[in-house]
Amino acid sequence: MLRVISKQFSIVLVFLIALSVNVFGKDVYIIHGYKSTSNYGWFNAVAQKLSKEGYKVNILNLPNADKPVLKEWLGAMQKEIQKIDRDTYFITHSLGGIATLHFLSETLKSQDKGFQVGGVVLVSPFDEELKKLPIFGSFTDKKPNYQILKNVIKNRVVISAKDDAIVPTDLSYKLAKSLDADFIQTQKGGHFMESEGYTDLPLVIEVFQNFPAESKK
Repeated sequence: MLRVISKQFSIVLVFLIALSVNVFGKDVYIIHGYKSTSNYGWFNAVAQKLSKEGYKVNILNLPNADKPVLKEWLGAMQKEIQKIDRDTYFITHSLGGIATLHFLSETLKSQDKGFQVGGVVLVSPFDEELKKLPIFGSFTDKKPNYQILKNVIKNRVVISAKDDAIVPTDLSYKLAKSLDADFIQTQKGGHFMESEGYTDLPLVIEVFQNFPAESKK
């Protein structure tokens, strides 16, 4: 069931009591968005913090980020991501969210019953055309298979800001509803871009720390 969580950055909201666990062997992939790279904004800060907690973090560089094409991005992801299982997690920003959902729904459609992926944290995602950036047709013309995604992804979280002027928060909410993901909405934050001052995003770390303990074993 989708949960809507209104959040102020000054308030620490804990979903579940965080337990100290050994997360050795768990992989995190960070997937950037439009006109972005692996060095963008808050990616490195988040990667460093997760690495200290025992995760192996990989920040991908996807091709032609200024003129992205879904087929090219999926091909690059298939080359870079060799293993997907219950110890695999994804953090995405903006266009990287729908790209990752397409990648997972295609890659996992033939998996046996009971197969699971650790989780996804999607920051400012969307799955339909943006009025301000109507250039992502290859990504949004077709929806990912949400039924597959709901069945195989154990932890699903969407983060969005009420004042996002690029991806309206309503679009992120609709995606969260389709994915049956927890929806965390901040009052401020915009599109969580480097140009808006985001060189770190502690909320993502908080989400990871408060995933159910059994998913970290």
